[in-house]
Amino acid sequence: MDTGTHLAADSRAAGRPPHSGLRAAACAAAGWATAFSLIHLYWLLGGRIGLPAGLAVRDNTPLLVIDVLSIPLCAVAAVLALALVRPWGARVPAGLLTIGARGTAALLLLHAAPSVPDWVALAAGARTTSDLDAMSRFATFLYEPFFMAGGLLFALASLAVRGQFRFARFGKSRSGA
Repeated sequence: MDTGTHLAADSRAAGRPPHSGLRAAACAAAGWATAFSLIHLYWLLGGRIGLPAGLAVRDNTPLLVIDVLSIPLCAVAAVLALALVRPWGARVPAGLLTIGARGTAALLLLHAAPSVPDWVALAAGARTTSDLDAMSRFATFLYEPFFMAGGLLFALASLAVRGQFRFARFGKSRSGA
């Protein structure tokens, strides 16, 4: 067992909370995942607010499958984020929580990454919103930024493994309290 593992176990036993900023990031990541789960449930039940005009999830088989899968995945992600900072999360191995949170962050950030060039082109004036169709505007201004925000929240939350965060440069763990 390396020093970091000992410190994490000591922190868990001592019940030290994570740094307040990391705790806030984990709670925000849980809120993000819960909100996304509820949005997908709303769309699955026939709601259309937030979708491009004329688009209904029930009429689009790929989107229907995505919604059916996204609801439980987002619910699990919310529980994962809370497990990083809540006392009951100490029952789950810290490494498993960290891998889950970092994997979630990577998935969300990779999902949003293809929109970054569009954001840069729009910000630089190389493109305008009139260059984008309704679906592209939806993705560029609503959908993908939401994924980016979730990815960043989960990346920060992954540092909150029950009060410990690692300074990779020094290879040491320090209390986040």
